[in-house]
Amino acid sequence: MQDLIPLVIKLQEAFDTISARQSIELPLIVSVGSQSSGKSSVIESIVGKDFLPRGTGIVTRCPLVLSLRRIHNSESSQQEWGEFLHKKGTKFSNFDRIRSEIDAQTDVIAGSSGKCISDKPISLTIYSPHVVDLTLVDLPGITKVPVHGQPSDVEEQIKRLILAYITQPNALILAISSANQDIANSDALKLAKEVD
Repeated sequence: MQDLIPLVIKLQEAFDTISARQSIELPLIVSVGSQSSGKSSVIESIVGKDFLPRGTGIVTRCPLVLSLRRIHNSESSQQEWGEFLHKKGTKFSNFDRIRSEIDAQTDVIAGSSGKCISDKPISLTIYSPHVVDLTLVDLPGITKVPVHGQPSDVEEQIKRLILAYITQPNALILAISSANQDIANSDALKLAKEVD
């Protein structure tokens, strides 16, 4: 198993490079939930670092495929760092810079207007002695009403994007609901139940 997980992460990176991730089902943990339900906070608590963009409206506008790689301190002089697939070889040891790079690459992929979403993923690998080898996907939150000039079909676009990830046989659905929300009204659980 110790050899398998790094191999799967390398395969995921290779498929992202050629935009073929959807053509093969590799193991993923996919976070699903309504906008502002706490998906990013849950992912950050798994990683143990604050590094995901925050704000109002749709902040996550394209999939963030996050690979966690456990390292031993003897493997590198740096304690922990992140590396983006689109900036291969550049190590980001400052997690605020990782957040800024996610924002910048989101604008490149989905536009700087902050209104559109894209199915093209941002791939980030975090190397740390404090994580376990996992691959997580942070997706845009489910919205009901288009606001601030968003496309009128933004809800359908987001649902299609979510379904593209959670219908994969090897996807584990991490359904996130706000603690102050009635569980009977959870969009995340509704989608998960439809698929699984």
